[in-house]
Order: sequence, then C-alpha cells, then structure tokens
Amino acid sequence: MAINISELLNPACIELDLSAKKKPDILRELSSVLARCGDVGNQDKLYKELLKREKMTSTGIGSGIAIPHCLSSQVKEMHVAFGRKLEGAKFDAVDNQPVSLFFLLAGPEGAHSRHLQILSRLARYLHDPAFCQELHTASSPEEVIAAFRRKESE
Repeated sequence: MAINISELLNPACIELDLSAKKKPDILRELSSVLARCGDVGNQDKLYKELLKREKMTSTGIGSGIAIPHCLSSQVKEMHVAFGRKLEGAKFDAVDNQPVSLFFLLAGPEGAHSRHLQILSRLARYLHDPAFCQELHTASSPEEVIAAFRRKESE
C-alpha cells in the first residue's frame, strides 16, 4: 500500500514561519508543532529523543532540507510536521548550508518499515527542485498539503 504523505500532514502541524534559529531550538519548536496535533504523550521526552537522534548524525540532508525523525513511545501513530524558515537556520546539514524546510517524522516504536518508507518517499520528493519551490512559496498549510497531493499524483 502506497503511503501518501498528504494524508499524514495535518494543517495544525504545519508552521510556515519558524522562529527558532539553531538546531536544538528548532527541534523543540517542531516537537511543539507536532504536539498541536494532539497525539504526543510527553513533548519534552519526544524532544530529547530527537536530540539524541541528531547526535548520531545530522538529519540535515543538504539543499536546505532537514528531516529530523525518530520512533518514540510518545506517539501512537505516524505523524509528519512541516516547518519553514525562509531565511534558513543553522542545522549542521551535510552541505554546511542553512536549512529552510524541516520535516519532523515521528512514529511509534516498532514501526520501522513504515517509518523508512515515509522517509524514503519524502527524500525522493524533496530531490525535485520545482516541488521544493512550491513548499517555499506556499502561503498556507492547505497549499503545502495540496503540493504533496499534486506530487503524489505524478
């Protein structure tokens, strides 16, 4: 069964103007954005799990994109939060460039296969410069979701 990221995105979990400027603060802000969807047990524990994951290797994949992710007992199902910081932020990306598009993926412990499928699909979509441009220019959470729907229909 194909996984549609558009179905995982909730308008309440999309922040088009992140205020944080550095990795730890961005992870905290993104975990707060995800908590707005209501399925986060302990937001502080989720944040600490994200920090621990980032210490292994940065999820800043380059080209202005980061996909922080973890499997956690703090969520019951797979969730994606999207955050954007147009001027970019320091995130220890592999290309040492600022990151402007952030996707937080959190899933329940044991959901390794689904987690990897979503990560793979997201990374594939984000290799399309035209798609990334749509995400940069979206003026509402609904436009972000619509961009994913269009991409998924290709």
